[in-house]
Amino acid sequence: ARIAQEREYEKLIDTANAPIFGIDVFGIVNVWNQKASDVTGYTKTEVLGQKLVEEYITDDYKTSVQEVLDKALMGVEMANYEFPIITSCGQQVDILLNATSRRDETGSIIGVIGIGQDITARIAQEKEYVRLIETANAPIFGIDVDGIVNVWNQRASDVTGFTKEDVIGTKLVENYITDSFKDSVQGVLTRALEGIEESNFEFPLVTKSGQQVDILLNATSRRHESGAIIGVIGIGQDITARIAQEKEYERLIDTANAPIFGIDEHGVVNVWNHKACDLTFYPKEDVIGHKLVEEFITDDYKESVQEVLTKALQGQEMANFEFPIITKSGKRVDVLLNATSRRDEWGNIVGVIGIGQDITARIASER
Repeated sequence: ARIAQEREYEKLIDTANAPIFGIDVFGIVNVWNQKASDVTGYTKTEVLGQKLVEEYITDDYKTSVQEVLDKALMGVEMANYEFPIITSCGQQVDILLNATSRRDETGSIIGVIGIGQDITARIAQEKEYVRLIETANAPIFGIDVDGIVNVWNQRASDVTGFTKEDVIGTKLVENYITDSFKDSVQGVLTRALEGIEESNFEFPLVTKSGQQVDILLNATSRRHESGAIIGVIGIGQDITARIAQEKEYERLIDTANAPIFGIDEHGVVNVWNHKACDLTFYPKEDVIGHKLVEEFITDDYKESVQEVLTKALQGQEMANFEFPIITKSGKRVDVLLNATSRRDEWGNIVGVIGIGQDITARIASER
């Protein structure tokens, strides 16, 4: 029965779809299945009786592979150990190995069985992935589950002034995020580690020279081949110039000599400049976040003003539209309006900007 069981065991090993080898206590190969022959090009006849490490492992891995086998011979087994083996035609094949102690019927260790997986294609794919990240035209960083940086591409170095050597192995949030954004950035990364990814999150990074760089970030969960999340990859965009431009745009609007307001796609006021305050006596604090048409337009003009704004939200802009607005003191002010669609950086309409002119005096004289 034991002989029959051993033959069945040998048959299962030889027909397995994974490369399997075995060594005795002296490191001499005594098992070499068909898949091992397929992967390496060495037949069973060539390998049996040879020293595994001396003959088939690359010089730079001889010591570490020998250590794995020695430990298994002492009962300390190893899973998921990566090492290269050289094929009969001189190519390198990358193997992911589980090294298991082999025992006789008394329980004594008589060798090691190594069950491998050919991960050459995966390693090549990972190297290509690393190359693409490194040469990408966007700053890309990665962290592990403890928040420690393990990816930092050339563009990230260019943008921040920190080299890969400066950053790898350090805590991203603790070392490179401004205090006021530490909690929110940590929140984004923590959610990505839970599988909840985030797009278009804005935050500042502090450069090596102490300057602030504004980053627009997509945070993506990084997964092991088993699907387990092992970190986060952040793909960024340096929006420092855009933020500076937006601030200049806001300054120009606020100091313009014409009343200017803005609404979002829901008709809620999100721009109200100084001249609009002067004209209506409503300070910005009273208006921002409120519905423009519902709260500040006279009933007889609500429908027509709403129509102008709705058309502008659809890309149909309007020039020289006259309508009245009621000031905080209850007076009527007549306004000549240009309604312009407001767009984001991708061209999507996100609201309307209205540039007005106070024509109250002109209307009065015409009457």
